Amino acid sequence: MHRNIKILLTASILIHSGTNLLAPVFAIYIKDIGGTMIDAGVAVGVYAILKGILYFAFNRLSKDKLSHKAMISGGYFIMFVGYVLYLFAYIPFHVYLIQAVLSIGETIITPSWSSVIAVSLEKGKERHIYSHFYGYRSFFEGLGAIAGGLFAVGFGFNMLFFLMAVLALTSSAISLFLKE
Repeated sequence: MHRNIKILLTASILIHSGTNLLAPVFAIYIKDIGGTMIDAGVAVGVYAILKGILYFAFNRLSKDKLSHKAMISGGYFIMFVGYVLYLFAYIPFHVYLIQAVLSIGETIITPSWSSVIAVSLEKGKERHIYSHFYGYRSFFEGLGAIAGGLFAVGFGFNMLFFLMAVLALTSSAISLFLKE
């Protein structure tokens, strides 16, 4: 497996495991800060809709201005900031803003991430690499979801957000080892 793919796999496992720590308890968190199920739906909707809009906007960004490595690492760092901001959220509107920050981070990551994967694939081994890549990532997403529920019960949401931030920051640092 190409070195860049190993780096992206590691960073992806960390960020997706971190994201999935919150997934099973997101609605409970929203309720704890005075929100409703509608607020939980709006928060997820803000994330997805803004991400869709931003993909079109980032299409216009010149590749010459920022390297793939800078985009990926920067996107993970923005997600780190978003997870830290959860520590200060106390109304659903704050969560909407955090979801916007997280969507910016992911939107910055994904096109460069996909490009690095595409140029790092070995001809004839594409299916093998993608199967392993998504298999490992899905496995750790599931573990993250299970751990998130347990962690939130045992330590509370602030510690959960701290752990998510650490995983995102680690993903940002790891992605700095990508070869252009």
